[in-house]
Amino acid sequence: MEEPPRELPDDVLQEEVLGRLPPRALATCRCVCKAWRAAIDERRTLRPDLLLLSPCGIFVTVVDEFAAPHSKFFGPPTAGRVVASKLESYVEPGSANWEWLGMWISRCCNGLLLLKDELVVNPATRRWARLPPCPVRLFYDFDQCHLPFDPSLSPYYHVLVIQNPDDYEQAGEPLDAGSEWPPSPHLMWVYSSATGRWEKRSFAREGGPAGTLAEVMWVNSDEEPHYREAVYYHGAFYVYAACKTDFIMRVTISDCKYQVIELLDGANDTVNYHEYKHLLKSKDRVYLAFIHKKVGQLRVWSLDESSGKAVWVLKYDVNLKALDSHFTENRYPKDMPWIILRGDDYDNDGDDRRANAKNSFEWDFDNGNMVKINDTKEERWSVKHDMDIVGFHPYREVAFLHLGSGRVVAYHLDSSKVQDLGHFHVPHRYYVGRVYEFFVYCPCRMGELS
Repeated sequence: MEEPPRELPDDVLQEEVLGRLPPRALATCRCVCKAWRAAIDERRTLRPDLLLLSPCGIFVTVVDEFAAPHSKFFGPPTAGRVVASKLESYVEPGSANWEWLGMWISRCCNGLLLLKDELVVNPATRRWARLPPCPVRLFYDFDQCHLPFDPSLSPYYHVLVIQNPDDYEQAGEPLDAGSEWPPSPHLMWVYSSATGRWEKRSFAREGGPAGTLAEVMWVNSDEEPHYREAVYYHGAFYVYAACKTDFIMRVTISDCKYQVIELLDGANDTVNYHEYKHLLKSKDRVYLAFIHKKVGQLRVWSLDESSGKAVWVLKYDVNLKALDSHFTENRYPKDMPWIILRGDDYDNDGDDRRANAKNSFEWDFDNGNMVKINDTKEERWSVKHDMDIVGFHPYREVAFLHLGSGRVVAYHLDSSKVQDLGHFHVPHRYYVGRVYEFFVYCPCRMGELS
């Protein structure tokens, strides 16, 4: 009988095996198992600039009345040296597709961008891949497309298309008003960069549905469920489904299963005041966050699945009135450390650029441009105040907020510190563009497009 293979001692694994590998191969080894990932991270064998450590800026999709949607990049000026933020550079010159239909960001996940349903792009390495056409017609409803990618688990990415009721009808399998939604099995199209092709998969539901189709869909409306933010966390993909009764889908591609997670009690009953609920991720948890505009509160709930059941726990309840008053009175910033990068300053100097990447763009989230907010002044607040959540820092308890004045601030949830990042305003010759969606961007130099 053969003896089982012996495990390598940690020092041999580190020095004789992992220590001899080039950076990209070492990054791939982090995906093998938890023990290897811990060994690499513990001794800091891998260069810090290859890891997802800190945001270098924010991509913003802007909608204009007389033009196709387009995207801008808002960040420190030095970020332009390491991030190729001009989306035009990924489209063939003179392409009619770009000129008439635009090429905007539909999804962002761990350093990769999905442009509409056509291109997957890594702006940090300027590598990109064109997707083959999806077998199901999307009719420019690109919110059905998602981009699950985690370089710590696999170098490959997926593109996930969640089907809507209309898709079932077009396939000759119409659902009636009493049908469960989402159904089980739920049909989804999955593209894998490992195989280079689309595959139609049936996902089995664990637990109950969100309701019947009549209960979930808007009354007297043909509007489909609208899939908004999505986050990839510990091998599971969480998707926010906005409809008559909002819910979250927890999808695991590896075993073709999904689960419906209900929102916290009362969230769907007070949508007029919550305005827009955001599904976000920090280092150790999935968050649901919204600004309660009636009272000027930022409320953040964390998702606890430790007991095997999804439970929402209130994590932060922040009064934003003083913050809004401060920047309303001080509308024009003295310092604007972050700006809209209009050009493409990305250089391609190979290893020299990568070696200095961490120092080139990383913003100081401990001390950079701190602002003291006087919370003792009389606070003025109106439900008409236009304030929105941009996103979260992936490894800190920091929320990025876009204020009605156009200011973007970093609010430290655990200390109430505030950093003024600058003024985001998109002027045009005849009108002002309307911000449609934000994507907090962390560069990634791991994975297939590294």
